[in-house]
Amino acid sequence: MRLLIVPVALTLTAHGASSQGLVPSYDLRQLAEDNLAGLERLPALDEDGYGELAWSTSYGLLALNVLYEATGDARYLEREAGIIGQVLAKRDVDLAGQYGDGPYLDFQRGRVLQAWGTGHYSDGKHTCWLVHTGMLAYPMAEFVRLVRGGGDATAGLRDQAEATVPKVEAALRESDAEWREGPEPGKGHYVFPDGSILPNNQMNAPGAALFVLADLTGQAEYRSKAGKLAAFLKSKLTHVTDGDYYVWAYRQEGPNGAPGAGEDISHAALNAHFAYVAWEHRATFDDTDMARLARTVTKGLSLGAGQLAGVLGAPEPNDAYTAQIGRWGFLARFDLEVERVIGEYIAAHPQAGALGGATGALGYAYLLRARKLRGEGG
Repeated sequence: MRLLIVPVALTLTAHGASSQGLVPSYDLRQLAEDNLAGLERLPALDEDGYGELAWSTSYGLLALNVLYEATGDARYLEREAGIIGQVLAKRDVDLAGQYGDGPYLDFQRGRVLQAWGTGHYSDGKHTCWLVHTGMLAYPMAEFVRLVRGGGDATAGLRDQAEATVPKVEAALRESDAEWREGPEPGKGHYVFPDGSILPNNQMNAPGAALFVLADLTGQAEYRSKAGKLAAFLKSKLTHVTDGDYYVWAYRQEGPNGAPGAGEDISHAALNAHFAYVAWEHRATFDDTDMARLARTVTKGLSLGAGQLAGVLGAPEPNDAYTAQIGRWGFLARFDLEVERVIGEYIAAHPQAGALGGATGALGYAYLLRARKLRGEGG
């Protein structure tokens, strides 16, 4: 069962303000719900395939889980159940059963997969990216965990939840052949089918799902892989001593590649969240690491006055990806300044409607849950 420990090292603001004063004019729950409108309308299968299921729908699914954790309202899980059913029906294997294998043959692996393919990131050639699988598998696995722990309120969802587990397992197992041990004992990583190493975020998205699947199934293999991915990621973080925070690179040149810096704020959120899930499971990352990751937001991304860097540790503002800052909101559990940074960003970007869409909904949900875990009201 996932741990929900409130850490001992909770950093308060310099003035000791409560989080109610950080984003005073916003109803976080209502904003999250408003930004989830239309989530049931999944993207159509077009030239993008189903890539947007990962980069949009998955955030909505996770937001519904987090809203349930923050409020205890089982209606969020009931809504999620319907959307999960739609998403699972759009796996390549199911679509191929309806329309034939041709459009759904994975060009990298030479078969139809029990996952979600797209040609958008591969010059029109259809393939299933492990990062997409992980991004969808994690909220589905979390849904099962929450349903199991929900008592009578979620009893009507249990059959669907249990039927979801083997489908999530099957999707992740499609990449078993791409797993590699090392480079040192206790570490592991994924590679592309051609043998080149995956970017950090692309291996850590499934890593988060593996942690939860280990809890759900008792499979030691899942826990082992997830723990080795956590150790690998930890070894690739660069500690910035002036400010005491972490930065990292998008990828390394091979598993023995040196740590680096410069990943964009959007992809980096996946790695930071994986570290958080590892912390929840007492794997590699501890309270000190969570405090440093929170300072990645407050010192490595925030430039003051609601402006953010587009990549970790950059000295100048860049709004290309900064609307993704809400996806770092889970770190407000550890440091109130994270909520202040996000609130200041929202105030400074009214013309952008920040935070918006499914990623915005997730950000508001994270802040709401963080307040609950800090023992405050919503």
